[in-house]
Amino acid sequence: MNEKGYKKRLDFQQKMISRQSEQIEDLKLQIEKQKLELEEKDEIINSVSHLRKELSQNVEESKKYKEEYEKLVDEVKLMKDTFDREIFNNRWWLIRLLVKLIKFLMK
Repeated sequence: MNEKGYKKRLDFQQKMISRQSEQIEDLKLQIEKQKLELEEKDEIINSVSHLRKELSQNVEESKKYKEEYEKLVDEVKLMKDTFDREIFNNRWWLIRLLVKLIKFLMK
């Protein structure tokens, strides 16, 4: 009986070791596949890196243009307000009416 128990135990341990060895080999294969995928992805990333740099430069340039645009819009608003106060004395409703009248007459 002791010998039977020993053999069962030995068989179980051998099966466990072989199963774990297979799992280790499978994991090694997965690691190799992932290394290859990683290299491919790195190549792709490096191939578009110059595009990313160019895009970031374009974004920075557009931010500068945006700031300039906002300054100019503020200046135009200030000019409109000044124009409204100094020339029309807040009578824009009259100007709008005249513009509509002119459009109507032009048709």
